[in-house]
Amino acid sequence: MNTHPTDSHFEFVSPLALQLARFLALKHAMGYRYREEGRALRDRDGFLNSRLSADSPVITAAIVHDYVARRGTESETTREHRLSLIREVCRFLRLDDARVIVPDRRSLRIVRSKFVPRVLSRDEGRRFLQACSELSPGQTSPIRTIVLGTALRVLYLVGLRAGELLRLTQADVDLDAGTLHIRHTKFDKSRVLPLAPDLITRLRHCRTRTIEHFGTCVPQTPFFVSPRGRQYSIVALRSAFHQVLRSAGIERTSHSRIRLHDLRHSFATLRLLLWCEQDADLGAKLPLLATYLGHVGLASSQRYLQLTPDLMGEITRRHQARFGYLIQEGGRG
Repeated sequence: MNTHPTDSHFEFVSPLALQLARFLALKHAMGYRYREEGRALRDRDGFLNSRLSADSPVITAAIVHDYVARRGTESETTREHRLSLIREVCRFLRLDDARVIVPDRRSLRIVRSKFVPRVLSRDEGRRFLQACSELSPGQTSPIRTIVLGTALRVLYLVGLRAGELLRLTQADVDLDAGTLHIRHTKFDKSRVLPLAPDLITRLRHCRTRTIEHFGTCVPQTPFFVSPRGRQYSIVALRSAFHQVLRSAGIERTSHSRIRLHDLRHSFATLRLLLWCEQDADLGAKLPLLATYLGHVGLASSQRYLQLTPDLMGEITRRHQARFGYLIQEGGRG
């Protein structure tokens, strides 16, 4: 069942309230969840309420400039996100009112450096998984180690988005079949993911400890349940992630920053590395990776694949095995 938030949840109040509600409804009808964007849209509605005239509610270049202007010490990425959202809305509004300006991406001189995800090396991956098993219990949750430790292990070994992981219920985790059912995720897509036997064993142990602690386990209970019996928050998951990184000796500095979402990048790159080691046909395997990640095509998956030292060494070995006979030592005088 689709669980998109309704437009009434946002209670738009600006002179463009009706148009914003229509815009949000259109995005939902197209399959976009628009959760974070919906909250940002409400913020934009409040801004427009203070700037627009009820008699002539037209978004001008000056209004766009003020909306996207830097606030305090925020990053260029944050400003670019606001610009992307207001561009989408303006394009929608312009269909009914030609006076609405659609801002050019280059007009506001937003300089955003290309972000390169921090992918774990194979050695770091081993240390990360070991540290997941050593996560300290919380003061209010004696099973924090098994619950959040297993959750982080799943992120690295299955490549889920953090939101997909946290929304998993007991019914979504079929340990007899060895699958995860990911429901209504990005673009309202669902998928079923097979799991490795050792991960199934850990998930089974996590479920057993959860039942022992809470005394019950109904189908709609969150699989990774918090001390209050509810879904863990992204803040709590991120805090555990940082603790695991410290325990594993994986640096997290301004020059080597690693995000929770980078575990998804690490999963994709590790999967590619393993296929290279198996001399698999990458042309046949990469579409499978795209489907597993929940992407609509290979283009979305390509940005997750990083050329790491581990992968570079394996690619060199693979090509040496195929074409090494063409390269001869030394040369003729």
